[in-house]
Amino acid sequence: MVAEFRLENIRSEAHIPGMATIVQCNCGAEYSRTEEKFLVPHTGDAVCKICGAALESWRETTHVPIYELVERPEKKPE
Repeated sequence: MVAEFRLENIRSEAHIPGMATIVQCNCGAEYSRTEEKFLVPHTGDAVCKICGAALESWRETTHVPIYELVERPEKKPE
């Protein structure tokens, strides 16, 4: 079973490396979220490919989230 989180519930207390979390944007698009570890800190953000909403932002971290679109919403956002 895969956990599902809304935008406001993206962060979790514990992270298991290699484990994907399903994140759902308010427009209905679903993303698989994993993390990649880098030696140098990164700053950036992830936005929804469907509606452009912010999914997550990060600053100076070596654990960078990777978002992969896995399901488009049934209808286009207005």
